[in-house]
Amino acid sequence: MFSNAGVFDKTPRNGPKAFVSEYALTGEQAKYGTLLGAVSEAGFLIGLERNSDHVMMASYAPLFVNANDRQWNPDAIVFNSHEVYGTPSYWVQFMFRESNGATLLKSQFQTPHPDSVAASAMLWKNSQDQKTYFKIKVANVGKSPINVKISLKGIESSNVAKATKTVLTSANAFDENSFAYPKKIVPKRNPLKSASTEINDILAPVSLTVFDLLKINV
Repeated sequence: MFSNAGVFDKTPRNGPKAFVSEYALTGEQAKYGTLLGAVSEAGFLIGLERNSDHVMMASYAPLFVNANDRQWNPDAIVFNSHEVYGTPSYWVQFMFRESNGATLLKSQFQTPHPDSVAASAMLWKNSQDQKTYFKIKVANVGKSPINVKISLKGIESSNVAKATKTVLTSANAFDENSFAYPKKIVPKRNPLKSASTEINDILAPVSLTVFDLLKINV
């Protein structure tokens, strides 16, 4: 699925708009809901964000599955008579929830790993604190950590306040959540040591990383 991140890049804009319905990675890489499958879906979603002038909607499917009556794998949410957990794919959807209503920013992405890394940048307003943030998402399906440098052009350092980094990853690309370990793979948010218009960081292998930088007016 990651390889389809650019499927709409060259689509003519004078035709019908697109609705990407019932997408998910299936098969050996996905199993019952692996980290690798979820990060692959994240790369695909980043591609949809880049083409949001053409792709109007997208829907992950299936959403729910009864663990005692599995008919399709993977699914976003697994339940039985008294328990429930979200698969890594659910948490990818959670991390993309602010995409609705956000403003996609013009960005350039240079990498020696175009087949395993995808990124997007946007400006969004948090409905809880009513503040505006720069959000940069980077999906890495590669097996190795990658050094990354992010530069915000046309923005002064004084316009950026606190910054956070949220990462979805695990020790093994084929790790899954379960009733026994429902939060084995969940997003973990930590503050960045310094908020600036330039960020130097390391992407974990097989991970979705989201950088949020508070935008302030001076």
